[in-house]
Amino acid sequence: MKKIIIFIILIILLCFLIPIIFTQKFETMQMFSEEKKIEEIKVDTSYNYNDYTTVKLLHTNNNQIEEVNLDEYMCNVVSAEIPAKYNIEALKAQAVVARTYTIYTIIRNAGKHGEANICDSSTCCQAWISKENRLAKWEESVREEYWNKIVEAVNTTIGEIITYNGEIINAFYHANSGGKTEMASGVWGGKDYPYLQSVETIRRRRI
Repeated sequence: MKKIIIFIILIILLCFLIPIIFTQKFETMQMFSEEKKIEEIKVDTSYNYNDYTTVKLLHTNNNQIEEVNLDEYMCNVVSAEIPAKYNIEALKAQAVVARTYTIYTIIRNAGKHGEANICDSSTCCQAWISKENRLAKWEESVREEYWNKIVEAVNTTIGEIITYNGEIINAFYHANSGGKTEMASGVWGGKDYPYLQSVETIRRRRI
């Protein structure tokens, strides 16, 4: 009778232990897979940043091309794309993504705007606003603070771009994902990018 009871107990234990073992194994595999993806997508500074010191910017309101310093251009883009009141780390992330998009466009989309590298329209390339117009839209009491914050975000990430398997990515970005991103082909059609897949986004609450 005791042997039967012991046997039943062992069966019950196995029923509990087997799912735990397999779950841990799956989680380990998943972690390895995620680590591999993280290794493939990285912030890179190994390219020659001095090759991209200026940007030929097309102003869509008058169809004029202005040659601007890349880092100054990045300040104008970041200040147009993200609220300056956001956390400095968010501004830094925006700077890296915008810089990546800019250099990718210069390299891969040459000729899209004739002699210009990129335009100032968010519906075509990415948003841009002059420093004077940006300051005018802020309350006077925060103008200096906000602009210095933008400059800090650009300067502390200077030269940083995002690469995938050693190649600069086409860094599309958006203001709101609605809780889940979409694959590139689902938005624009054409081919998918391995680094632009549909994923759920999590908004963390501030405690």
